[in-house]
Amino acid sequence: MTEVIDHTPPPPSAESPAPDLATAVQRVLAASDEPLTVSKLRARLPGALRQTDLKELTEALDRQVAANVLYKYPKYRSQQDRYWDRGMSTHVAQLLRVSLEGGPLPWSELRRKLPAYAQPQAQQVLEEQIGQGLLHRHPRAGSRGGERFGVRPPDPRDYLRLELPELFARLASLGFGRPQIRQAALELLHEEEWDVEPPPLPEKAVAQAETHPESPDAGQM
Repeated sequence: MTEVIDHTPPPPSAESPAPDLATAVQRVLAASDEPLTVSKLRARLPGALRQTDLKELTEALDRQVAANVLYKYPKYRSQQDRYWDRGMSTHVAQLLRVSLEGGPLPWSELRRKLPAYAQPQAQQVLEEQIGQGLLHRHPRAGSRGGERFGVRPPDPRDYLRLELPELFARLASLGFGRPQIRQAALELLHEEEWDVEPPPLPEKAVAQAETHPESPDAGQM
């Protein structure tokens, strides 16, 4: 009798094999939105790998840093080094976005919100983020202050909110009531005529104005 040999492969195991330490570390850091200390990283490892000795884990991380697989970050609010699978420029860009989530800020305030280790690279990263359309320049608000930066493009409504109270106050000082001013403003905004740009000055007039500016003493003889 001929023996029948079954070549059907055995069914796959229901449980996937546990990843090795290096692979597990890379998965944890890929899922993290910031660099992690050794302790935080170990706490996110799967299964028995959470029992890995901190010294052994640190040595494994440093080997991956030496192999240019991971990046080592300065200590910050902890005595432990931090590790991530993305470089410093990516981290600084993330810090900038987090700092600007509350609203646009001038550069001086934005820089103060960053940790000291991120400040040397911050301005270059900011310009790169603006160039890529990920962050945005905002005109200065009011007569004081400088250019600001935000995570969203500038909105003219924000500037109107700053200008309208002063305008309404000036009109109220002339004797107009606030409901009357508000109603007039709404009606004006629905008219098309007010939104017409003034015609440009003739080139000759512009040249004369630039060449012969009016003297403050003109007319005084």
